[in-house]
Parts: sequence; structure tokens; C-alpha cells
Amino acid sequence: MDLVSLVVVLIVVGLLLWMVNNYIPMEARIKQILNIVVIIAVILWLLNAVGVLGVLPRVLVSVMVSLVVVGLLLWMVNTYIPMDARIKQILNIVIIIAVILWLLSVFGILSGLPRLQVGRL
Repeated sequence: MDLVSLVVVLIVVGLLLWMVNNYIPMEARIKQILNIVVIIAVILWLLNAVGVLGVLPRVLVSVMVSLVVVGLLLWMVNTYIPMDARIKQILNIVIIIAVILWLLSVFGILSGLPRLQVGRL
């Protein structure tokens, strides 16, 4: 894909996002989530268009995308779901420990856990 096409696509996506944010009435929280999802999608598309994602192993790309999704979900739970601060803290600790154990298992450092695969190998 040439540079002109990349710039045109980025301008069109930016204009569409600007129009949605300014002219479509919706709650500010939903707009914020929409903006984050669109930005993450555009970054992934750019990395793919430039060829960076093609160079990296598929397992590593799957792990990175999974970490972004888990982080985004954890942020949304912490920001938008009303619950006691202690429960949020316990939830955060449990999820972080689970992600660390999963990462150790994926990279073969911790072999005692059952094998959980992300994507096809």
C-alpha cells in the first residue's frame, strides 16, 4: 500500500471519528470506548499495512493483542462498573496473577499449567 493511500485512509477515519464525536448524541463513556477501540484497530491496521505484523511471529502478535484486550477490559471494569474499591483491587490482583501465569505458560517457563494456546500454531 502506498503512502498516499495510508494518509487518505487515516484522514477519512479521523473525519468519521470526529463526526461521530461531535454530531451523534451518545453518552461520553461510550464515545470514549469507541475512540479507544477505533484507535487500537487503526494502529493494528497500520502495523499490518507497513508489514510489521508480518515480520513478527503469529504467536507473539496473538499474545500482544490478547494483552491489549485484557488491559482494555480491566480498564473498562475499573472505570465503568461501580463496585467497592476493595473488590476492584482483589479483581485486579487476580487478573494480573492469572495473566502472568498464562504468559509464563505460553513462553514455556512454567510447564506445570495446562497448555493454553492463543490462535493456531
